[in-house]
Amino acid sequence: MYNPKYIVNGQMWQYRGPKGPAIHTFFTADGTAIGMFQGSRGVRPDLDFKVKILLPNPESVPYLLPHDEWGVDLLIKAQHYKGEIIGLLNFYLHFYENCHPFNSVEERAAYAPTTIRHIEELYSNVKVDGTMSIGGIALILELFCLCEKQNPDAHQFCLTLLWTKECIEGTRDLRNLLNIVIRHREY
Repeated sequence: MYNPKYIVNGQMWQYRGPKGPAIHTFFTADGTAIGMFQGSRGVRPDLDFKVKILLPNPESVPYLLPHDEWGVDLLIKAQHYKGEIIGLLNFYLHFYENCHPFNSVEERAAYAPTTIRHIEELYSNVKVDGTMSIGGIALILELFCLCEKQNPDAHQFCLTLLWTKECIEGTRDLRNLLNIVIRHREY
């Protein structure tokens, strides 16, 4: 089902950058593998991590998920489930404000997702062909919240959460959202 080069004994592997297994590999309800790999940025590069996605296809290779992809995924879902996606974004904006970055490599190694089950229960009805599972989106948003919190001055991810919500509500122009996720410009 997966490319055997990238899933070995239930763990995602990377071959670009430091070769080796993911710190954590998670599998979503739709079969997508999400790997958490060592990063090298920020004020604590030892605690930084990257999130890579591997689709359940023997030809697929892991890729870094840019902010524009999860944002577009939510915009598509919101065309059918506006209230649910606004609720999901409110949930992760609150989670972002209250979560704490990892304090040690050991704490990061012992990490277990805390929001997925709740989100899957609340929004199990959100299913749109061609988009990620709601559990996959939940895991990605949780990981990105934790990752950005590693850097005290970082705010692009949180701003993207807020602007995606505002775009769905009709209070922010889509061009503002696209500029932050593609060009990293805030206006």
